[in-house]
Amino acid sequence: MNFIFFLGGHDAEMLEIREILKQKEIPFYDKNLKWGAKLSDYKDEINNLSDNIQPVFIELKPDISYPENSILIDHHDSRAGKKQKTSLEQTAELLNIKLNRHQQLISINDKAHIKGMKEFGASDEEIKKIRRLDRQAQGVTKKDEMYAERSIKENLEIIGSNAAIITTKSEKTSAVIDNIYDRFEHTIILSPDGNSHYFGPGYMIDNFIKYLEILKKEEPDIEYWYGGTLPDSGFLGTTKTLTKEQLKKILFN
Repeated sequence: MNFIFFLGGHDAEMLEIREILKQKEIPFYDKNLKWGAKLSDYKDEINNLSDNIQPVFIELKPDISYPENSILIDHHDSRAGKKQKTSLEQTAELLNIKLNRHQQLISINDKAHIKGMKEFGASDEEIKKIRRLDRQAQGVTKKDEMYAERSIKENLEIIGSNAAIITTKSEKTSAVIDNIYDRFEHTIILSPDGNSHYFGPGYMIDNFIKYLEILKKEEPDIEYWYGGTLPDSGFLGTTKTLTKEQLKKILFN
């Protein structure tokens, strides 16, 4: 059986997987997608697969049917957790290769961010390099970086004893969180596309999920996604524009 890979939203991890596939001369499709990519983004390619090909879908939401012999690789939502292997680790395991230090750092970063790389023993320079690669892969521009700095200075509101709400003009939340990841126990970023983003302890992500599931009964189109080193800590994003009153209810009730 021959593999063919279908790549999801771009970040440093996805681009490293692509590089491995290139080096191994393994065929793949890559449509330069953003986070939230779905199987349907490759609908035509999937429909034209031959029987002797085994498709490998990486971080693509299964919103359409797919071949029974498919392999789904992901480490978000129900597959998220500190004991779960990242998409890069799962790919390496599938292809029977060993990750080098640079690849290990990319893998750790994708699940545990800066804190995880520090715990691994990464130097400050290594951490800066990996985070820079990740932001670049996500399409973060100099303007996004500028918006992030300005948002932190001008649009940061502290609520409670250790929570912050930041309203930003950029949809690229990584440019914000990279600068304040260790300043608050709870960090909420409200982006201009209407999405709400939370970074903090795992138990609070559970609270957000429960609250969003209640809202979905009246607003079924609400989507959310999450990941990280759960149940310890992680992140959650949602298409629901949460008000400050709703956020306070989730955080403090």
